[in-house]
Amino acid sequence: MSYDSSRDPLRGLAASLSSPTRLMSRITPSDSDELPVYAKAVWVFVPEEVSGGVATVRLTPVGADDATRIDVRALPGLQPLPPCQVRRVWATGTSAGIDIYALIDR
Repeated sequence: MSYDSSRDPLRGLAASLSSPTRLMSRITPSDSDELPVYAKAVWVFVPEEVSGGVATVRLTPVGADDATRIDVRALPGLQPLPPCQVRRVWATGTSAGIDIYALIDR
């Protein structure tokens, strides 16, 4: 079934950091590739069995230079990372065994 705009009450909203996301995709961390579409926000699911009970997501924000890497900690469960547009999630420095999701508008 294709998209039906008559069933979408939010179709006229302008895209913003606080508006509901229009698309969501799973992120595969990479040390060589940026995200195909920069994420307006990132969510992460950390299973309870992750080593030490705390995961790390290493990212580069949209407005940062190429050398910038920010380590964000995440506790077990599903949660948003701090509000930040993201252009890369690094494999090196990001905990294994977690699920990372990009929220995007286009």
